[in-house]
Amino acid sequence: MSNHSVATEDTTLKGITLLVLGLAVFSLQDVIMKVFSSQMAVQEVIFLRGLVTLLPVGLGLYLTGGRRAFATRRLGLSCLRGLAGFICFSTFSMALAVLPLADAMPLYYTAPLFVVMFSIPLLGETVGWRSWLAICTGFIGVVFVAQPSADGIEPAMILAVISACAYSAQSLLARILAPTESALRMTFYSMLTFVALSGALGLVFGSGWTDRFDHPSAQYMFRAWSWPDLAQTGLIVAVGLIAAAGFYCISQAYRLGEASAVAPFEYSSLPVAVLWGWLFWGDIPGSQTLIGSTLIVGGGLFILHREVVKRRRSRRPAAVS
Repeated sequence: MSNHSVATEDTTLKGITLLVLGLAVFSLQDVIMKVFSSQMAVQEVIFLRGLVTLLPVGLGLYLTGGRRAFATRRLGLSCLRGLAGFICFSTFSMALAVLPLADAMPLYYTAPLFVVMFSIPLLGETVGWRSWLAICTGFIGVVFVAQPSADGIEPAMILAVISACAYSAQSLLARILAPTESALRMTFYSMLTFVALSGALGLVFGSGWTDRFDHPSAQYMFRAWSWPDLAQTGLIVAVGLIAAAGFYCISQAYRLGEASAVAPFEYSSLPVAVLWGWLFWGDIPGSQTLIGSTLIVGGGLFILHREVVKRRRSRRPAAVS
């Protein structure tokens, strides 16, 4: 075995380790955001979290290239990606006000299915019948997890799917920005967008004048802003540092490892979410949730497999006639 192949395997293993670590760290953020759902307004938490996260991310960006590291020629797209991330994080946090982590996470992992669907109009890619079959399988899994009744679907379930949809848009925009923007700079402008949008919403809704809803997700959104106490301040600082550490681990994971080898481990946070749900709230997923989760993850993994096959084919040299 050559030194090059050993080095490749070594860096890919490091990438997988960093991804699993980053996702495990992010799962703690979900726990904290669920705790906040009965205490503070979600946009206030996002605003304060963004301020905390900007400090280490901005410092890291400055250390990599000084003031020039902040310069971007694609500010509009970077902010659009930040908007997608903001919608993703806001809606998922609101879903957590109602859903157990074990139910919310599988719905969030429909994101790869949306990535493939959106890649058709946005990137001009073609999607074969096998991928469409995987997409349909994944959405059958959504039906199992959502468990619609005669009264309809729990709105929090819809919020989790919207979050996945927004995450897929964020991922596609990252793919477009990647040739010219570093992961750290994309993270910085995303956090800047988070702060600006949550701050603006705070100015509109922060007094609590629209807090007239019975649904916990809506209460989490429209609750009046308040000064956090000492314990809440500690959790907000923790969430901000978790976000910085998680973004760093995940960006490094894809920088070091082959994306085709690293990406399947995106699903590693699902059992971790189940563990946290059981430890903190005593939640145990039911049989329908387990079946639906299996279908969603299976569809997503097949999509990732098809992506690997397509990339390998595109790298093959054309046959000489």
